[in-house]
Amino acid sequence: MELRTPNMVEPLVRLSESLHVHQGVMNVGILRDGNRALLIDPGPGEVFDVMRSLGIERVDLIVLTHHHRDQASGIGLLSDIETRIGVPEAERAYFEDVASYWNDPVYRWHLYNFHPHHLMLTEPLHVHETYADGSSFDWGRAKISVLATPGHTDGSVSYIVDVDGQRTVFSGDLIYDEGKLWEIYSLQKGNGNDITDYHGFLGARGQVVESLQKIKSTRPTRLVPSHGAIMMKPAKAIDVLIKRLRSCYDRYAAISALRFYFPKMFTEYANSKDAMPIRPTKPVPDCLRHFGTTWLLISKDRAAFAMDYGDPSIIEEVRKLQADRTINQIEKLWITHYHDDHVDLAAVFRDNFRCPVIADSHVADVIEKPL
Repeated sequence: MELRTPNMVEPLVRLSESLHVHQGVMNVGILRDGNRALLIDPGPGEVFDVMRSLGIERVDLIVLTHHHRDQASGIGLLSDIETRIGVPEAERAYFEDVASYWNDPVYRWHLYNFHPHHLMLTEPLHVHETYADGSSFDWGRAKISVLATPGHTDGSVSYIVDVDGQRTVFSGDLIYDEGKLWEIYSLQKGNGNDITDYHGFLGARGQVVESLQKIKSTRPTRLVPSHGAIMMKPAKAIDVLIKRLRSCYDRYAAISALRFYFPKMFTEYANSKDAMPIRPTKPVPDCLRHFGTTWLLISKDRAAFAMDYGDPSIIEEVRKLQADRTINQIEKLWITHYHDDHVDLAAVFRDNFRCPVIADSHVADVIEKPL
């Protein structure tokens, strides 16, 4: 007798005569036509052992909603060399040319933008066909249509499978369950107006909402995410998530310090009764000077204590203060934390002003041995 807990799910769910979902690490779509199959997001490959129970002998086509390796890492376990691979057109390079990503320093250092993500595949896949928004093709008894549904990644798509009189949408990681997301980190995205992903909390929420509404407009019978629950009431699940996304961002914006630094991002919250008021600023005392991320504390005897240095223009500003005898020398440079805009040119500053660099022992360990 097998003991089961209330949270356990059946590993193989039959949606119709032709369509199944394997629920393991991933929800894998299995579209069957005789002894062959089309798979949607096969994940780590658990599904390959399950297919035999359905009488499937070969995988004709694998289609992927997006480039993350949790969607596709198991494809290398498949021995059938005749299997074709189909991916979103916008993300083809992320499947075929992964070396360019991993070998490019821009994706390891100075990470202010996070797209694409480190969930990139580590081994390339050979792509046989690509799909753009509006693409469609027939496979077996099914018609498969492609919707561009960016949000989780910039080039994500969803697959609408019309078969056996029902419409099922496989939506990747756009939604997890009714009103729920798989994770929010991938939604960190700037708005293109000098606001980087670093400051872009839920910045992709607009894309997510638009993509969810596109799916809703197709009136699906059910919605199958890569991670999460199969949703039998897709419209309700989508509506609840859109409402919660708005509420989540409203609460964030109500207390965000970015409303002070980037007011144009938050014009709709400027006079909101629910937003925490921005406290009035106070004048900086004469003993402090501020340039970029650098602060100078100037003593009565004109010696200066510097804090952080990441902008090369600051050297010229310090030279001006020396020229007009506001300061005579820099006695120390203190690094407050290891973000690159505070530490990048510390060595240049040290060499120009012949001052020691000091930092907390944990910060020092990172900036002395960044690798």
